Amino acid sequence: MGGEATYPLRQALRLTGLTPRFLARLVEQGLLGSAGGQRFSHQDVVVGRTAHALHAAGVPPRKVLQALRQVKASLTEAPLSGVRLRPHAGGVALHLADRRLDAYTGQALLLFDDEPDAAAVEPLRAATERDAADWLHEAVRLEASDTAAAEAAYRRVLAMEVCCAAAYINLGALLCEAQRCEEAVALYEQALDHCEPSALIHFNRATALEDVGRPHQAVAAYERALALDPALADAHFNLGVLLDKLGDHPGSLRHLNAYRRAGA
Repeated sequence: MGGEATYPLRQALRLTGLTPRFLARLVEQGLLGSAGGQRFSHQDVVVGRTAHALHAAGVPPRKVLQALRQVKASLTEAPLSGVRLRPHAGGVALHLADRRLDAYTGQALLLFDDEPDAAAVEPLRAATERDAADWLHEAVRLEASDTAAAEAAYRRVLAMEVCCAAAYINLGALLCEAQRCEEAVALYEQALDHCEPSALIHFNRATALEDVGRPHQAVAAYERALALDPALADAHFNLGVLLDKLGDHPGSLRHLNAYRRAGA
């Protein structure tokens, strides 16, 4: 029987840019995922990217989760992936066609309490006046409807802010989804040249290296990710599976055991 295509956990992590821990918290709270948090729909990916963008804009994970829970509980028909959430004064605002609401309380926000609505100011502000954060939010929004425009927006972010980890991670995932993983590898290497050491960038680079058939380089990238974040459970899992394929059974067992302990 046909149905909507779903993504496995590893691909969902790459597509959303979320850390395994943050993604697990979204699953635990029923905000996305099915099959015990091992399969994810396209709508789940959109929600995950929204969560990632809010966190990248400085909203703490606890507040992101609270906002998503409150908004989901208030919805009657529209899916959570269909709403527009943006950072506001350290929290989250729900943007509707004719008004904006505090995502936690449902109270209306006055225009001067928040940034001007993008649709209202667009005729008054040239695209070149947008800052990197504007373009990052635009790129995340466009991914569900126009991947070419989303890619262009992510590249605009990186032209303005050479070290924006969220843009590198999301754009790399977009490239791999389009079977352009060699480009994604090069993009992640650019990120490593410009940004502070990041376990998640090394992790995403490792998965892209696997996809282009460079397993030994992928092993080194997973190991670097784990050196930066030993609790990155999915790096242990992916590395364990990869080492098993390469014939390193003791190494595989060591990392799969570490993965199991992390989930205990």
